[in-house]
Amino acid sequence: MKRYFSAIIILLIVFSSCSKKADFYDSLGKGSYLTKVSSKAFLNAQDPNATINLVVNSVGAEVESVNIFVAASPTLDVTKWKLIKNVPFAGETKLEVTNREIATALGLPPGGLTPGSVYNLYNEIVTKGGAKFSSVNTSAQDLENQVAFNVALQWTGTVVCPYDASTVAGTYTVVRDDWADWQPGDEVEVTTGPGANQLNLSQVWPNPAFGNVVTPLVINIDPATGVATTPENLTFGNYGGNTGVTGTGSTGFVFSCLNKISLTIHVLAPPFGDQGFLVLELEK
Repeated sequence: MKRYFSAIIILLIVFSSCSKKADFYDSLGKGSYLTKVSSKAFLNAQDPNATINLVVNSVGAEVESVNIFVAASPTLDVTKWKLIKNVPFAGETKLEVTNREIATALGLPPGGLTPGSVYNLYNEIVTKGGAKFSSVNTSAQDLENQVAFNVALQWTGTVVCPYDASTVAGTYTVVRDDWADWQPGDEVEVTTGPGANQLNLSQVWPNPAFGNVVTPLVINIDPATGVATTPENLTFGNYGGNTGVTGTGSTGFVFSCLNKISLTIHVLAPPFGDQGFLVLELEK
């Protein structure tokens, strides 16, 4: 648990509003942009032919095709963008890239994408008239910062690996624990179950030196991706009168192929309030 709880709750309420015409960019006569219809963002590291995709539509000038670039980190420096391919555009279009295509563009061997890596993809529109538009020359129009425009000029692919419960249980070393029940270098025990594709962290939070288990902290794992889902409103520990409770919005992955657990858990500590999104990283 955190050694000190904040005794003061500060409420900050910000009201803001912004209204712009949905067709303002089209009315400027400066080109076009892509809008998001749907996406698939997780890429299986173990399958060179695994895909991620972004389904898009367009607003503005007629689109001929889309160039898809990739970069190893977020950047608008086009010298760091690596071209994956050009995709013909015909109304609602699926932009799809494979594990192999991303690796090749970045000069890596097929299957060389490491689980946990996030790759940044950039779409460059080529209009029927030959003009090109991307985040580089449209950001000044304040498109991508306005949710209402649903702009799809940038997207990401997160590299994952399927969950293998047979490899997960055991002794882990703490890499990071923002709840501060443990220090980096401490060893903790992780078990699986009680159900299929579940991870039991009740021997991690709470640390028995500081508190007692109220309800075991059991995390659900998507077997296809290793995506971790932490249950909400679960009281996992009693720390001598103070409790640890899970909140909403927790995220994370279990990379069983790497023997790594990486979670960001929203923690509440009644009566002291919201403790924020706390990182827990463990590694065998």
